[in-house]
Amino acid sequence: MATSRFWLISNPLPKSSTSCNKDLNGGYGTWDKIGNNFISKIIGRLKKRNIKLPVLCLSYIQKLLEDRNINCFYSEDFYETLKIISKKKIEYVVIYGSIICCDYENKLIEEIKKLKRTKVIVVGTFPTKFPEKFQSADHIICGEPESFFINWSGKIEDISKESRLIKSDNLTDLDYLPLPKYLKHKAKKFSYRPMLKNPTGFIEASRGCPYSCGYYCTYGENQGKLIRAHSPERLVSIMKELKKIYNFKSFQFRDPVFGLQKNFIEKFCYEIKKANINFEWGMETRIDLLNEDIISKMSKAGLKSINIGIETPDENIAKGNKRKLCSEDKQRKLINFAYSKKIRINAFYIIGLENDNYESCINTINYALSLNTYMARFGVCTPYPGTGYYSDLKSDSRIINNQLSSYNQQELVFNHKNLNNKQIKTLIQKAYFKYYFRPKIIFKIIKQRLSK
Repeated sequence: MATSRFWLISNPLPKSSTSCNKDLNGGYGTWDKIGNNFISKIIGRLKKRNIKLPVLCLSYIQKLLEDRNINCFYSEDFYETLKIISKKKIEYVVIYGSIICCDYENKLIEEIKKLKRTKVIVVGTFPTKFPEKFQSADHIICGEPESFFINWSGKIEDISKESRLIKSDNLTDLDYLPLPKYLKHKAKKFSYRPMLKNPTGFIEASRGCPYSCGYYCTYGENQGKLIRAHSPERLVSIMKELKKIYNFKSFQFRDPVFGLQKNFIEKFCYEIKKANINFEWGMETRIDLLNEDIISKMSKAGLKSINIGIETPDENIAKGNKRKLCSEDKQRKLINFAYSKKIRINAFYIIGLENDNYESCINTINYALSLNTYMARFGVCTPYPGTGYYSDLKSDSRIINNQLSSYNQQELVFNHKNLNNKQIKTLIQKAYFKYYFRPKIIFKIIKQRLSK
């Protein structure tokens, strides 16, 4: 009789009152440390209660391991991870590495190594770029880890033969991916409220982004410019199966820009209607790629939520940051049209862009109020290691904070020409307070929650 084999998948999350999600921001993660005043703490706690995402690559890895008759434990708790290793004969621990929790993850790896009972494999986009940040790991998979496990024989000795840095190519076709695997008691807590109904399944239609924003954006930098996608038929099949297994009421696509392949949106919407399935879904895109016809087609196929990056209303500031603005008229027209189709818009804004000053940031906040989208997110301009923007600032000696957990989109980590960290914090807190503590916004969110 074959001996049972055990692996542990660990995604250690810090004990925090604010939302920490490692799958966001191209896999580098975000941590909503908005501020320490009373209002900021309320908003931080609300975000933690309402935004809960899995790390997608870990769900694929778990399924691939189980397909090789390997039993998998899963933990998001530091001490539970150590307890499992102490009690079970674990062959390998797979740990997801991020920028926001890098120190915490390394602390866990060091504690695991002290037990001398197992080996550690680190995966993720941040360790792919910076494997030297995880010195205690036995192996670091550099590239998309799913590709490695798809091709792995299942034999331990074949991993042992690998060098410490295991190169793994990007998948050329996402249809090679298995169905994501979750613990059911975890899956029922997946959430993207109040944009979508709970529980929410998080999936991806494609990887890759061809746009030039890779200068500052982690998605394009890490996923590459080539678009690699599921076929619409396979994608709808995945959604049907996940809904059946986990009772998901909605789906949020994790693509940096949804539907870039030619005719993908039309084919996807056709497959949803043909399958006669009833769930709502949301996605993220560039507003300049939308038009009324596309919005109408997606609305008829269940679209209820769109994330868009507005960033700044100032054309000169946008140009100075190598960003392209969509005209205000088009923004307002498409947002209003989406509302007419009962689609909720979540707009993203950046405070502290190059050449921003206090006045221009206030103008950004006021512009957000005037657009009055269903939700809004305000983040601090953050130069991420591995991007051209970070390299340029570093070469100019303008990086002033090397604490990796500070690269969370809520702290100023570089020497800004016009603003200091205290001013940035004040502006972020002001933005959230002015936006969300309006009676009409509070009423709208309560009304939507009660209607579920």
